Amino acid sequence: MLAVISGKAEAKIFTCGTYGNYPFKSLLRCAEVLKCIDILGDKLIGFFSISKFLCYKPQAVIIFGIESLAGLIIYFMSRLIRAKTLVIVEENNITRLNNIVLELLQIMKRRIVRIVYERSPILVAESSASKKYVLEILRVKRKKPIIVHVHGVNADRFGVFVSMPREQAKKILQKVLRLPENLLKKKWCTFIGELSYCKGADVLLDGIEILREILKPNENVVFLLPKTRFLHDKKELRERYKRKLIKLVTNGSVVLYDPLRQEDVPLLYRASDVIILPSRFLSYTSSDRAPNVALEALASGTLLVASYVGGIPTIVGDAAVLVKPNDPHALATKLCQVLNGYEKYRYLEEKARKRAVNKLDVVRYSRALLELLVRKQSDC
Repeated sequence: MLAVISGKAEAKIFTCGTYGNYPFKSLLRCAEVLKCIDILGDKLIGFFSISKFLCYKPQAVIIFGIESLAGLIIYFMSRLIRAKTLVIVEENNITRLNNIVLELLQIMKRRIVRIVYERSPILVAESSASKKYVLEILRVKRKKPIIVHVHGVNADRFGVFVSMPREQAKKILQKVLRLPENLLKKKWCTFIGELSYCKGADVLLDGIEILREILKPNENVVFLLPKTRFLHDKKELRERYKRKLIKLVTNGSVVLYDPLRQEDVPLLYRASDVIILPSRFLSYTSSDRAPNVALEALASGTLLVASYVGGIPTIVGDAAVLVKPNDPHALATKLCQVLNGYEKYRYLEEKARKRAVNKLDVVRYSRALLELLVRKQSDC
């Protein structure tokens, strides 16, 4: 995004650091890292960091992570200096807190967020689910439109191995990850990301168990799951599903893979026969509103089986297989259909790649945001 925007105007990234499961630290050389204070798990920027931002004298500001304390401060500073401001909807209230003081603070912050969403000059939601979150969960009464635009994916980066035979990709990755050689003859059903409750980790493990019964068991299929934090957002289920995971690893249904270097992640998508994204429907949020895995799977031209939930339908359109969320039986049944009739679903690979290149590429997304800012400036 920075490369695209820098081609049109001087641009700079301000950030409190790296977030999520992605090793973005190498990219911080392109950014101004603001010194932040951790307040109850949230980031707060101090006076010196605010001064750095103001000294840059931005004429236009695009804000990601608006629901953080840092994001809210940057928003109000941007409005104060009359910079053209574009806000990306970013919800941070997935976790339910069990402390009355924290709950009250969260309620106060949510009221401020509601005001920002009501008054922001340009508001962009990354999916229809994000828009629904603003209107129905936060109950924002906004006069100006909410623009729905899926955030972009680097289609070139994730499409670099599209022409490589899948068998060759498997051989390379098998050596990189030191996987057993017998996996080379199997279909790989891969989960990428964090094995959390929100991402449907419990649904996935239950579904694998059910699928083993349906296939009786099929030795030609293996599930690749990452060695990551496990159900950190649902502690009461953690031990039970850890035991289930150990059992599935022991009987050979699941293989756990080590963390990959970022440059090897596109190869994992290419080596996989199916990418699984069993995200859970959550009634108190828009659920998985804009998952990177869905975008990356499409860009890789890999068959995606995902939950019909959150922003996933907006992202994939008709270029993936969608299943009922929160339902391991539905997931197992659909996976069985896909694995038994794999060639019948192969047309989705090309369809997915075309959708990523023609509609979801990060260059298109960046230009769309720039056009919104320019349009706003001309309106003024």
